[in-house]
Amino acid sequence: MRQPYNVVVFIFRAGEYAVLQRADDGCWQGVSGGVEEGEDLVAAARRESAEEAGLAGPLYKLDMVSGVEKECFAAAAHWPEDLYIVSKHYFAMDATGQGEIVLSDEHRAVRWLAYEAAYDTLRYDDDKTALWELDQRLRHQALIG
Repeated sequence: MRQPYNVVVFIFRAGEYAVLQRADDGCWQGVSGGVEEGEDLVAAARRESAEEAGLAGPLYKLDMVSGVEKECFAAAAHWPEDLYIVSKHYFAMDATGQGEIVLSDEHRAVRWLAYEAAYDTLRYDDDKTALWELDQRLRHQALIG
C-alpha cells in the first residue's frame, strides 16, 4: 500500500538538469513518485530514479518540502480522513558518468537543460523552488549526502 508521501528527484550533471515530460498530462518535472509500504523517503527516491530514469547515482536530500492535495492520488481512499495534504520531499541525483537516461512508460521525453531553461520548463512552483535550491547548492559546493 502506498504511504501518503511523495518524492521528487532532480537529476543533474556538469551544469545541466534533466527535466522529464509526463506521458499522461505532458507536464515537465523531475522524477516523481510515491513511497511504498515499508520504504523510507531515501529508498523511495532511489527506487523511483531507477524505475523512471534507469539511474542509481549519488543521492542528496534537499531542504525543500512541499505538499499536494490528497485527492490527486488514487490511494487517497485508503488514507486517514483527517489527512488533507501529502508531503513532497525533494532530492537530487548526480548522473555524471552514468550514461543516458532510460525513460519508463510514465514519461515520453527528457531534456538536459541549463538552469534557466530547466526552471522555465517546469510546471509547478514548488519544483522550481527545489531546482533553485539544487542550483544554489551546486554553485556553493554545498550538497549534503
